[in-house]
Amino acid sequence: MAASRGAYRSGAETMQHRRLAAIVSLDVVGFSRMMQLDSAGLLAALNKIYRAIITPAVDRHHGRVVKLLGDGALIEFSAAADALRCAVDIQQQMRAPDLPFSFSEPIALRAGLHAGDVVVEGEDIFGDGVNIAARLQAAAKPGGILVSRVICDLAGSNINIQLHREGAHSFKGIDQPIEVLSVDFTDPKVKARRRQLAETQEIKFCTTRDKVRLAWTATGEGEPVIKAPNWISHLQLDWRGPGFAPMTTSISSKYRLVRFDARGNGLSDWDVAEISFDRFLDDMEAVFDAAGVARAPILAFSQGCAISAAFAARRPERVSALVMIGGFSQGKAKRSGARDKKMAEAFRAMMTAGWEDDYPSLRDLLAQTIVPGASEEDRRRYAEDMLEMITPENLGRYREALDNLDVTDILPKVTVPCLVAHCTGDRMQPIQEGRKLAAGLPNARFVSYEGDNHLVPENDPVWPLLERDVHAFLAEHG
Repeated sequence: MAASRGAYRSGAETMQHRRLAAIVSLDVVGFSRMMQLDSAGLLAALNKIYRAIITPAVDRHHGRVVKLLGDGALIEFSAAADALRCAVDIQQQMRAPDLPFSFSEPIALRAGLHAGDVVVEGEDIFGDGVNIAARLQAAAKPGGILVSRVICDLAGSNINIQLHREGAHSFKGIDQPIEVLSVDFTDPKVKARRRQLAETQEIKFCTTRDKVRLAWTATGEGEPVIKAPNWISHLQLDWRGPGFAPMTTSISSKYRLVRFDARGNGLSDWDVAEISFDRFLDDMEAVFDAAGVARAPILAFSQGCAISAAFAARRPERVSALVMIGGFSQGKAKRSGARDKKMAEAFRAMMTAGWEDDYPSLRDLLAQTIVPGASEEDRRRYAEDMLEMITPENLGRYREALDNLDVTDILPKVTVPCLVAHCTGDRMQPIQEGRKLAAGLPNARFVSYEGDNHLVPENDPVWPLLERDVHAFLAEHG
């Protein structure tokens, strides 16, 4: 960090000795790049982080800052449980929407924890315990914490911190693979609320104009919000999906959220004559009617953004606002680049042919693309759940419809307030597609977040920011 390093070693020769220690290695994500943008501003922000967040947390949990570097810190603890609690304390404070510093972009830390023998020389420490913690820190996601199995075993089972298995990892300079776990930042109360919503939701059915039966449900109480359809969904399994569950739970805490499985998906009819963009709009209206909703904001993800925009243009009296996350206005086959068209064809062919493959499957690749910030455990379960959501045949039909959608000419007709949110490193739909969507809407606000997710999981430090912005927008325009 940027605070003064002070004197960590005396000028005189010191004797070396060994001891067992729990080590926390912290790193500032993107430090070199941000230093080039605004070195003075970054160093000032890091000083505030060190003095207002890191130092108090280390003191609370009985640790010792061994040394501060420009882009990180090395912290020692005598107890593994204290080290883990301190790392979680720091990262939870860094995830708050309002932080005690200002900089031109979000600042994120990554942390790695390991316990082992360290060599002590004066005030400094060296050895495998330090090296492995540093390797884990480098592999952690921004805002995340990776811990070794050794830390977990020493900390015991009463630490009340949720962890996800991330498998065995091999690191340069470390002879044996390390079993790794990640910290789950989901509030246990939120998880309990999600389980309660999943167990008590009532699945209902409505019939569309072309006699397709759609499954729908409503959770929460308050003013209605309608969720637009997605090409892979399941009303029951979505509660444990790392991409949809966070926002579904959050919106249901303040509103009556109406969701439905699109035709050919989940609990809706799979054997349908037509899967097309026009039918998606008809299906939206059928659900509005079935739920008894005259007018409401629409919550949309991915291709649901284009569907919601077209519906708002067709039936403006029924839509009060649009929340659009990870959206786009043109399918890949309609974009100007020849590469996009080829990618659309290749992706459609691969997904249809390999949808039912065993692990590691193309579904696992898709899960990694949609929610790279979720834990390996959650992505694996999401990939398995996809088999219950859609058939390979319907998947191909969906991709054909979505790759060829184009609402560019419709966007100027959408006059309601729109919040368009997109992650900068979205691997499913590049951020320029989100910007293009927002630029075509006459009453849109575009917000970008530093991250790689298409759908944002709760573990990502972007999540509290996205949740805050969505609720603020709905409170103003819902």
